Amino acid sequence: MPSVPQIAEYDPRDPDVIDDPIPVLTALQKTDPVHWSERLNGWVITGYDDARRILTDDGISADRLTPFYEYQSESMQKRISELIRYLNTWVAFKDPPEHTRLRTLMNKVFTRRAVRELRPAIETAVDRLLDAMSDEDEVDFIQAFAYPLPAAVIMNLLGLPEEDTERLKDWSNKMQLFIGSATTSSDKYALAERGAIEMAEYFRNVILEREKNLGDDMISKLLTIRDADEALTEDEVIGTSMLFLFGGHETTTNLLGNGVRALLSHPDQLAKLKADPGLIRSAVEEILRYDGPTGATVRVVSKDHDLHGRRLRKGQRVFVMINAANHDDRVFTEPSAFDIGRDPNPHLTFNFGAHFCLGAPLARLEGEIAFLHLIERFPDMRLTADRYRYMDTLVMRGVRSMPLALR
Repeated sequence: MPSVPQIAEYDPRDPDVIDDPIPVLTALQKTDPVHWSERLNGWVITGYDDARRILTDDGISADRLTPFYEYQSESMQKRISELIRYLNTWVAFKDPPEHTRLRTLMNKVFTRRAVRELRPAIETAVDRLLDAMSDEDEVDFIQAFAYPLPAAVIMNLLGLPEEDTERLKDWSNKMQLFIGSATTSSDKYALAERGAIEMAEYFRNVILEREKNLGDDMISKLLTIRDADEALTEDEVIGTSMLFLFGGHETTTNLLGNGVRALLSHPDQLAKLKADPGLIRSAVEEILRYDGPTGATVRVVSKDHDLHGRRLRKGQRVFVMINAANHDDRVFTEPSAFDIGRDPNPHLTFNFGAHFCLGAPLARLEGEIAFLHLIERFPDMRLTADRYRYMDTLVMRGVRSMPLALR
């Protein structure tokens, strides 16, 4: 264990820190930018420039699963073997050349044109959800809108029946405990393993059906690639389908929830957006920066490094705190201010470099459409609580419930 002076205390399990991590993390930026956390048994990186360096450094690996799995006891390996089997196919956990191979293939399927063509379907889904809310005085915004919208969009993309949404949500929530680095869940490994097994079996059956009748959906396109030149294994088709599902709804749900809270908590900025809807793109970017859906990303040191006088040794984990980097006053003027006209806004919410989020254009489009339609339909909506409990996860940032008065 490295000998590092504990200049500031960072306890990711503290409910107050989970709800609002920015004060302690920005304090670390000034006092201990490469901070050794006993709680996480890893390095905590909080500065913007350091984050970009880590995210693009060949000596820092995105594959945090292999060393984690190899470190476990034989009995633990058996308990999580299926979870690791499928997560190990995710491009998010790959380094070149495997990352390059998978990313190239996914770019053939998940194109910007395919995203643009989704606009009418997204608008229809938004209006349908808003219609369902119109007779209510108060709703749980997450359950009524922020979850079902991206879930409907990604189910449409994958060609899956809407009635299967709740099952997939349950499995996804179980896996999220592991993927998101939950800090207080004692049974996260067992739950995540169960979720992965059940979701993989679901997609295996979908693939069997899709092989009989290929369509224009993402799974069919992955199968076409698989069959064309055996560029993908069946496990990779299953794992990539799981990744599309998980990434396609979790990030956008949190973007929508955090965004509504930010807008309603800053009435001057909400009024500015109402007066000039043309600001919607920069408004979404500011939401992504100010309280985005990404709390952190995790890496593993693959080659010894020196950073700010600290020695990062091979095998150690590195927690790149994206939300802290997005509040670095050396890059952002008045970072604690929510300014929907902020320009430039080089936030790191969708990662940086080779691992830049493939689904970023879709999340942005859903946010732009959703926020404009929402404030047009319910111009007087308001928050009904001063505080909301955020999920216990370092990687994702969002709430599971957000009561909202519509009028």
